[in-house]
Amino acid sequence: MRFPRRKFLQLAGGAALPAALATGALLMPAAGILLGSLAAECSGPNCGADQAMSFRQGPYFNHALPARWLVVEESNSILLLQSGDQSADISVAGIGGLKQQLTPEVFAFQRMAALRLTDVRFTSVVYIIPMAAYDGAAVMDVTYTAPIGRMRGLVVSNVATVYNRNVFERTDGVMTLVGAKEHIWDAYANWLPEIALQAVHTGPNPFDAPRRDAEAANQMVSTHRDWAKRTWDELVAYRAKN
Repeated sequence: MRFPRRKFLQLAGGAALPAALATGALLMPAAGILLGSLAAECSGPNCGADQAMSFRQGPYFNHALPARWLVVEESNSILLLQSGDQSADISVAGIGGLKQQLTPEVFAFQRMAALRLTDVRFTSVVYIIPMAAYDGAAVMDVTYTAPIGRMRGLVVSNVATVYNRNVFERTDGVMTLVGAKEHIWDAYANWLPEIALQAVHTGPNPFDAPRRDAEAANQMVSTHRDWAKRTWDELVAYRAKN
């Protein structure tokens, strides 16, 4: 069964997923180094939203890089970015070939467990039109515990359910997590998620899964940025209305 491409739908109440749903978490190498040590936090009211930002083409990802942010790790399965003061992080983590049929929510929970993040709680779920090559997606407000303490943020999860002659074959997925220390998240909430959404895997076999839509890298980047902007604009408008 494919996930329907629905308009935004917000679910009432919080959603804390049980630990049993993290059974597939060890399929991806853990990357706890992103959330390492304490440091002085940003002092501006918007933590650098008005500063110049560049775009970077790495060996695997094309992504936006805010001023004074660092690339902590980049591989075929993960991109980890961190603010210079270590108060905020962007994680893009994907995996292919899972032998479970997963919803976007459960996939995101598993990826966060693989990043060694605990006490994960989704406080809302909004279903969105997925990015190219995926067939189900959701945006969730999230709180969680990292090595530096309690965090707040936003997670966007895309999954593709792949069939071979109507027989389930695998689930591929990618999760984008943007978070900051709980008491300063409001300084990032209105601009950093849109920056995070612009990261796209440009390698030939993203997340060790075969690409299903063969595209030139520059066309893929352009298409993805259009999706990121449209998704963020629609989410902002939806939440303002509701």
